[in-house]
Amino acid sequence: MENTTATNGKGNVQPALIFIPDISGFTEFVTNTEISHSQHIISELLEIMVEANDIGMKVSEIEGDAILFYRFGKAPTAAELLAQVQRMFIRFHAHLKKYHTHRICNCGACKTATNLTLKFVAHYGEITMNTVKQHNKLFGKDVIVAHRLLKNDIEHHEYALITHDLVSACPQWVDLETIAWSPLQQSEQTYDSGKAKFCYLPLAALMEHVPEPVAEDYSISGVRRKIIGGSIKVEAPIDMVFSVIADLPWRNAWVAETEPATDINHQIMQVGSTHRCLANSPVQVSHDFEISPDKVTFTETHDTRKFCTVYIMEKLAANSTMVHANFFIKKNFLVELMFKMFMKKKYQRLIDGTFANLKNYCEGLVQKGEDHPYRIVLESNQATAA
Repeated sequence: MENTTATNGKGNVQPALIFIPDISGFTEFVTNTEISHSQHIISELLEIMVEANDIGMKVSEIEGDAILFYRFGKAPTAAELLAQVQRMFIRFHAHLKKYHTHRICNCGACKTATNLTLKFVAHYGEITMNTVKQHNKLFGKDVIVAHRLLKNDIEHHEYALITHDLVSACPQWVDLETIAWSPLQQSEQTYDSGKAKFCYLPLAALMEHVPEPVAEDYSISGVRRKIIGGSIKVEAPIDMVFSVIADLPWRNAWVAETEPATDINHQIMQVGSTHRCLANSPVQVSHDFEISPDKVTFTETHDTRKFCTVYIMEKLAANSTMVHANFFIKKNFLVELMFKMFMKKKYQRLIDGTFANLKNYCEGLVQKGEDHPYRIVLESNQATAA
């Protein structure tokens, strides 16, 4: 095994910032809710924090519910670090708020995502880097100290913990009291690695800076005209049919003459989900969901606001669903005439073929006693493992 030590390109121990955002409630969230959706949600949150890194930190590793960031060199100022904490915290909770206002899935993971919380540990000390087969891993007592500090007696669920080692490493930290958003509190904790002294700031005051999700209107303005449509009876439960239609990455498996979807912004379908089914086609946005046990409707509108598809699924029986898809364009006499003369027959054949594919696939699942792997739960009492 190749095992070399290299740090900051100099091959020796170097002082560094060690910064760990940690998602609290992760274990209960994963073990008590749907695994597939909870994994997607946690991945989204971790990606948001990586993208919110504005102070030049590097990612050492992602540890399930936490990210181990580091930055060699001088310690950050209080203003720099607190701005970073605030940025990550606000983006974290802004994303979670969408699981209250924009979600359509009623599984346990999606319903309880807003219960997740975030805490930070920031430490400054000497570390080195172990390189094993081109994989770098932080190493040193101070890395252990930072991880130990995630387990402490702080009563708040969300806080930023800052060790005295970090405070004393930069003269500007004397300004901490004046720029903090809440009273600074002092504490210490004894671990097997020794006593660690730190201060911490509760983060509850930052919640007032988390913006409310914007309810954007994706619909086509003005008069719109239906140009084509279709319906089919599918001998399968309404929730299965909807889950298949809502599985955007899988659309090309049953929608005729399309390509694997791109431009997907959410792995779990919600208001504002986007996808592109042809390389040169506009991006489509999903919106206006209306969901009840017996009926599901939603619309997909091109981002050009010139074309949309309205889907309607009606429950006929426990294992029987009527599916409708109607296509509309913005009122334009010339476009309508050209479509009817040269394109309508072709597109009607594509719609008929698409519906036949959808019917065959869903009914095949029912006959085999299987579920589609991707699942949107329409009712909370239907929640099962995804």
